[in-house]
Amino acid sequence: MTPTKTPCDLLLSAPWVLPVAPRNEALVEHAIAVADGKILSLGPTAQLQSRFEPARHETLDQHILLPGLVNAHGHAAMTLLRGAGEDQALQSWLADTIWPLENAHVDAEFVALGTELAIAEMLCSGTTLFSDMYFFPEIAARAADRSGINAQIAVPIIEQPNAWTAGLDACFHRGLGLYDDFRHHDRVHIAFGPHSTYALSHAGLARMNMYVNELEACVQIHLHENAQEVEDAQRTHGCTPIATLAQLDMLGPHLQAVHMTCVSDADLELIANSSTAVIHCPASNLKLASGYCDITRLTDAGVTLGLGTDGAASNNTLDMFAEAHLAALLAKHQRGDPRAGRAQDILAQATLGGATALNRSVHHGSLEVGKQADIIAIDMHSLGLAPVHDPFAALIHGNAGGAVSRVWVAGELLVEDGRPTRIDQQELLRRAQVWAQHLHGN
Repeated sequence: MTPTKTPCDLLLSAPWVLPVAPRNEALVEHAIAVADGKILSLGPTAQLQSRFEPARHETLDQHILLPGLVNAHGHAAMTLLRGAGEDQALQSWLADTIWPLENAHVDAEFVALGTELAIAEMLCSGTTLFSDMYFFPEIAARAADRSGINAQIAVPIIEQPNAWTAGLDACFHRGLGLYDDFRHHDRVHIAFGPHSTYALSHAGLARMNMYVNELEACVQIHLHENAQEVEDAQRTHGCTPIATLAQLDMLGPHLQAVHMTCVSDADLELIANSSTAVIHCPASNLKLASGYCDITRLTDAGVTLGLGTDGAASNNTLDMFAEAHLAALLAKHQRGDPRAGRAQDILAQATLGGATALNRSVHHGSLEVGKQADIIAIDMHSLGLAPVHDPFAALIHGNAGGAVSRVWVAGELLVEDGRPTRIDQQELLRRAQVWAQHLHGN
């Protein structure tokens, strides 16, 4: 008697599968079975073909399968400001270019269009989970919901009146309401996003921390972005921004510290001992000449590390493979050691590391049984990748972001043949160009 096969929704097979965990290795001629949006099994292709009866079987010859990437920090709607304020240092870039543009142009329509543009770009370059911190977070949350992508939407906590709210009280009122609206959402989670320790009073940070503790919510904050921020804090408060957060009892596994340049041994000890996560944004830091995040030093200390692109206004791309490539090269350069920034380690930071930093690793970041089926397929038969000798090296040091052929989120195909399935790409690009012409008065 022929054994009865187990039904599943989807069976994906490929020459290489990189699960990231429980072992970060390249599996040859393996397959993934998916049912109800989750990974049902992973094993040798012949074995899974004998066990499962899929509704759809995709044999992805010349492909690498791996977990969707995690863009752990960004400002999605700022795609509409891509390239604004080139060749400026952080403080002047913010004060002289970005903040005036935002004051003049940011509204709900701006955020809706810019976020949709960002999501399309991220999906098509392999990102399946992203974190956003920007005005009108309810608009961004709805855009993420419609697109099918996973997201952490960090509510901006700002004391000054702005296009979104009249000040701190309104931020908390609207932010807490948004948290309640998405409390049980399976893909979109709400966090809190104070810009920095210098943009919010200690009283405001303490008040936010009270809500965070009550809700057991996550917090994402720019921290030690450059030397001037640290020097200003020491001159004004007598301690570093990290020490300030320690005094306010804000450090911990719920806190996501973004950038983290200029970190002293004492600062590192506070971060490591509190299990605070760090998000490394190498392209933005380098472009603004903000300094370096020494990721080897952090990981040696046991710090959870994720990668982020930051906003398109300071990058200018949201391609996480490009970010991972830069992170690897920077680690080698900083250490003066080609063995630093290994491709396998950097890929783990771009996937499971980011998911762990966002407190989402139970469901995302690796191809493990029971996790959500967030899977991307990279076409190895592409210029800039072929021929592939080492799949990890190909992904981190090749043109992988331009070779993403398919993307599944929770088992749903959101990118097919390099194009989004839920988003009208041509119409989106047309609308973005119309907005750019409006900005320049055309």
